[in-house]
Amino acid sequence: MKTQSTSNLDKMVHAPFTKVIKFDLICMATGVVMGIGAFIATNI
Repeated sequence: MKTQSTSNLDKMVHAPFTKVIKFDLICMATGVVMGIGAFIATNI
């Protein structure tokens, strides 16, 4: 049981680097879009 949980953790931690970067860029892009929207909404 213990070895299975660690192997699952390893799978989660050792994700492909390109996938992590792509996910991070998508999150940053959505954050920028939402930030710009909030800025425009507060200044109208």
